[in-house]
Amino acid sequence: MTITVSVREQDLSRAIEYEDRPGDGPGDDTPVRARWLLDILATKWTPVVLYLLNEQSPMRSGELRRSVPGVSQKVLTTTLRNLERDGLVTRDYYPETVPRVEYRITELGASLIPIIFSLEAWAEENIAEVLARRTLHGAPMPREEAFTIR
Repeated sequence: MTITVSVREQDLSRAIEYEDRPGDGPGDDTPVRARWLLDILATKWTPVVLYLLNEQSPMRSGELRRSVPGVSQKVLTTTLRNLERDGLVTRDYYPETVPRVEYRITELGASLIPIIFSLEAWAEENIAEVLARRTLHGAPMPREEAFTIR
């Protein structure tokens, strides 16, 4: 069975095809769903936005943008729309004289926070080795700002 999922990230469309692997079992698409969900959640800004909204909810788009160095308004908007679509964030619109929009993390989104913290702990424990291996292979080093959340 092949499932094609269209993912829109940074305004680029890409189709991802997942093939059943031997041993997945007939009709068992759990591994396919897990790979699909990881592909959506493993975007560059999703963990950062969820972390920030978990620390301080609600937040307006401008607050989020100032808190995340290097993210463009377009990419942040796309990320927030995807998180809202997947039920990880809610968007509240207030039709005032100057309309405002606030974002809040949902219970489902908050359930991902321990996983994000686990990834952060793993990175802290292993970053020196990963960077050393990058150096051995001549790979560029990540910019320091990539590790900073305001």
